[in-house]
Amino acid sequence: MINVKLHIKAPEYFTLDSTPLVGPNPEFCREIGYTDGRQFCPVRLEQDSERRACEAWVMGNAKDTGKPGPTWTREWETYCTTFAESGCEHNPDNPFSLFIQTGGWYQACRDDICGEVEVDR
Repeated sequence: MINVKLHIKAPEYFTLDSTPLVGPNPEFCREIGYTDGRQFCPVRLEQDSERRACEAWVMGNAKDTGKPGPTWTREWETYCTTFAESGCEHNPDNPFSLFIQTGGWYQACRDDICGEVEVDR
């Protein structure tokens, strides 16, 4: 499962964020520090130094860039390349986030596991 959300609304572009989740496994979630009884959780806590490496391992490499992280698409078929070509582009500092200038449905996928969000812009 991949959680995708609208993270930041800025004047020039919005930022989407994706987080791969594991579960249902309440024991794992509790062991890594989530004490609220959740059954699905990120691979590590936000402040854990291993989080980025664990997320990269879980997600594998994106189909469009070949880099660790999800394959980002708009409207289920358009790879997010540049604002001019697709209305969306990868955050160069974080492959799990995406910059968008065009509204619509956005997906972050690993093979056939996707998370999606609709954004009105």
